[in-house]
Amino acid sequence: MRYIIIGSGAVGGSIGGRLHESGRAVVLVARGAHFEALRDNGLRLTVPTGTLTLDVPVVPRPEDVELREDDVLVLAVKTQDSVAALDAWAARPVAGGG
Repeated sequence: MRYIIIGSGAVGGSIGGRLHESGRAVVLVARGAHFEALRDNGLRLTVPTGTLTLDVPVVPRPEDVELREDDVLVLAVKTQDSVAALDAWAARPVAGGG
């Protein structure tokens, strides 16, 4: 199972970071400067025990992820961005036709 975190801000980044830290397969989806910062510097996550810098895979667009049958998409965007995000992901093909 792989988790695709659509929207890697405070909420999505925290969820994705913790999943990645626990050994789960994760792909973060971020746009613009946020994508570049995650790609270049990793995800910085502050937790009770300190600050972690995690090298989580990140992509800028839905087209950059080949969806698999066992993927879980986590929508973690602001409410006003949810319709556009859902529209961008709804027609994405799934390898194996799942």
